[in-house]
Amino acid sequence: MLDKILKSCETEWIKTKSKKNHPFRWFTLSTVGTNGLPQARIVVLRHFDAASYTFTLYTDQRTPKVKALQHQQKVELLFFDAKKWVQIRVGATLKEMKKNEEKYQQQHEKAQKDYTTKVAPGTKIKSMDAIEYGDENHFYELIFEADTIDYLKLKRPNHQRAYFERKDQKWEGSFVAP
Repeated sequence: MLDKILKSCETEWIKTKSKKNHPFRWFTLSTVGTNGLPQARIVVLRHFDAASYTFTLYTDQRTPKVKALQHQQKVELLFFDAKKWVQIRVGATLKEMKKNEEKYQQQHEKAQKDYTTKVAPGTKIKSMDAIEYGDENHFYELIFEADTIDYLKLKRPNHQRAYFERKDQKWEGSFVAP
């Protein structure tokens, strides 16, 4: 049963590549800011590698999340499927943070523009439409490797929960009280 649960998580993450409306495509990334406070934001899952259990997302290299990741590489990824009532929390570690010109060029022209603002995300501006764009792209690829997986299925008569931890590149799982 534990193997089936882990495989179902993997299958759902893989589906996000072909199903743009899959509920796990948009997830919450939580980091610890340089001030020690938690920071959570919604991001897009760009790729999941089932062999290494790595999750890839894209960002502007000037964002607070990049500064937070330079300070603390441990994060939590939170996935939720409201139709299946499944929540998955992934404890992960940043493995790579880099400019990737090839991946940037693969983005739609409108998406590329998002990474070329003249000021960094979070900078105060005069109005919501006062955005200026330049020629330099600030596209970054972030890759996180899963360390733990906490699976919760809400159902009656009993909720179901399983916890997995990676040890020596293998997953060890156990059922835990919901």
